Amino acid sequence: MDKAKEPIFRFKRYTDDWDQRKLGEITTKIGSGKTPHGGSEAYVDDGIPLIRSQNVHDDVVDLSDVVYIDEETNKSMENSLVEYNDVLLNITGASIGRSAVYKGSEFANVNQHVCIIRPTEDYSSDFIQMNLASSNGQKQIDSSQAGGAREGLNFQQIGKMEFAFPSVQEQNKIGTYFSNLNNLITLHQRKCDALKELKKGMLQKMFPKEGAKVPEFRFKGFTGDWEQRKLGEMMDVTSVKRIHQSDWTDSGVRFLRARDIVAESKNEEVTEPLFISQEKYDEYSAISGKVKPGDLLVTGVGTIGVPMLITDHEPVYFKDGNIIWFKNDKVDGKFLYYSFTGNAIQKYIKESAGIGTVGTYTIDSGKNTPIVLPTQKEEQERIGEYFSNLDNLITLHQRKCDALKELKKGMLQKMFPEAQK
Repeated sequence: MDKAKEPIFRFKRYTDDWDQRKLGEITTKIGSGKTPHGGSEAYVDDGIPLIRSQNVHDDVVDLSDVVYIDEETNKSMENSLVEYNDVLLNITGASIGRSAVYKGSEFANVNQHVCIIRPTEDYSSDFIQMNLASSNGQKQIDSSQAGGAREGLNFQQIGKMEFAFPSVQEQNKIGTYFSNLNNLITLHQRKCDALKELKKGMLQKMFPKEGAKVPEFRFKGFTGDWEQRKLGEMMDVTSVKRIHQSDWTDSGVRFLRARDIVAESKNEEVTEPLFISQEKYDEYSAISGKVKPGDLLVTGVGTIGVPMLITDHEPVYFKDGNIIWFKNDKVDGKFLYYSFTGNAIQKYIKESAGIGTVGTYTIDSGKNTPIVLPTQKEEQERIGEYFSNLDNLITLHQRKCDALKELKKGMLQKMFPEAQK
C-alpha cells in the first residue's frame, strides 16, 4: 500500500500516515441505474424516488423536483437501489463530476446518469465525496475524458480514481468539518433566497397594481390616493455631453458605461473600469451639470432599464445616450430607484423599446415614463428605506455565503493532498 503526501492542514492529534487507494479497492459497489421502461411515462405521482443528475448538486441531494417510480419498476431496477450514505456521482452531461452523499431515510433509485459509490466500512462516504469535489478529484474526472470534453465516465475509470486516506477517525473528523461548512452555506443561501422572494412579493404589494390608486400593503398613518405622473413633468431627464474614447483614462473620475451599471446591479466586479481626468470632468460637467445624490442613472442600451441610484458626492461621468440621467430633486431617491425595479415601469420600458428591434430606452421615453407615488414624501421615504434594508440583508447573507464558499474551496486544497504519481 503506497504512502501519500500529507495535506497542508491537519487537525491536531492526528499523525498517522495517509495511504493511497483506488476507489475500486475500497468500495463494495460502483454502478448506476437505467432509464425505466417507458421513460418518463413510467413516472408516477407517488412511490419510490428516482434520483436523476439534476437532483445531485454540489455536495447535496436536492429532492425538491424528484420524480417517482412504482414498486414494480423499482424491482426491475433492484441493482441500483440507493442506500443511506451512498456517494452519488453524475457521470454524463453538463453536470458531470457533481457529487453528494445520500442522507435520505427512504428507499430511492437512480437512473443511468448517476453512479452509486458504496464504500467499505473503514472508509467515510463524506470523505470520499469531498475528495471527488476537490481540485484533485475534478482533475482526475477531467483526465478520464477524451480530450477533456467531459463526455462521460464509465465504472472502470471511476474505480481507478486514486485518493489519499487517513484513518477512518480522521476521515470522519474532516467529513464533519465540511458538512458543517456546507450547512452554513446552505443556511445563508436559503436566507438570501427567502429575502429575495420577500422583496419580490413586497414590490408587488407596496406599489399600486395597474389601475389602482393605493397599494395592497401600506405603512400605518398614511392615507389618501397615490398620484400618477410622468417623470418628465417632475424632473429634468437628459444625458451628458459626449466624451470621446481618446479621453478615457485608467484613473481619475469614474466614467460609467451601461454594462458597468448592469454589473453593479448584480454585485459583480466591473471589468476594466474607465475614468476621465479631473480636468476633462470639470470641463464637461460645466456644460452638462454634475450628478448629485438622489439622481438616478438608467441604462438605455444593452440590458435596458437597469437603475443606479447616486448616493454620495463622489464625482462621476458616463457615456452619453447609453445612460439616461434623471436629475431628481422632487422624489425620494430610494423610492424612485425601487419604482424602476417594479413591474409597472419595467413593463413600460420594454414596450417603449419596440418589438423586433435592438431595444433602446431614450431620453424621450424617460420623460414619458409613468410613475405612481404617494403625495407625502415621508411615505416615499418609508418605502424606500424598507426595500433598502431588505437589499442590505440580502447582500449580507450573499457575502457570507460567498466567503464560506471561498473558505471551503481553500480548505479543500489544504486538507486533501494530491495523489502521488
